[in-house]
Amino acid sequence: MVKRQNRATRTRSSLLEAAAHHFDETGYSSTSLAQVCGTAQMSVGAITFHFANKADLAEAVEQEGRQRAAAALEAIMTNGAPLRTVTELIVAFADLLKRDVMTRAALRLAHERSTADMLTEVWLPEVADLARRASADGQLYPEVSAQDVVDLAEYLARGAEARRRSAPNGSGNADRLAEVCELAFRGARRSRP
Repeated sequence: MVKRQNRATRTRSSLLEAAAHHFDETGYSSTSLAQVCGTAQMSVGAITFHFANKADLAEAVEQEGRQRAAAALEAIMTNGAPLRTVTELIVAFADLLKRDVMTRAALRLAHERSTADMLTEVWLPEVADLARRASADGQLYPEVSAQDVVDLAEYLARGAEARRRSAPNGSGNADRLAEVCELAFRGARRSRP
């Protein structure tokens, strides 16, 4: 029984990874279950055992991507300076997109299917908490609101995503992104971290 469950878990994971590659490369509408099965080297029966249809598979990819984003966020959250942590979150998000196809696919699927994406659901609430802490601690200039920090962080993160997608090799420079974040937040911060 345990052996069968382990095999089912491995099969499901393989199907999710194969689907993520296709969704990331060609999007939801251009991905077929047959393509996913071919990439995973499994039968259509294997995929329909785990997922009712393509929409169900896409939802599972989005959910896995959100979980991975949440895990990456959890690894960064510290009691450090709030604005420094926001910069670390943005750089970590860009790095996650660079190295993790599941996260990239989840973000693309959310855009294409008009569902809430991981930035909105997972990252921005944490950024908002950090921005409120920075404001309450007097780290922001009076004319800079916590929402201004959240908006800036979102623009920087989404810009990093767009740049990664448009770069010839899909890469980005994490050090340069950190420098840009530092420059952007310098105008909001009363004192250096």
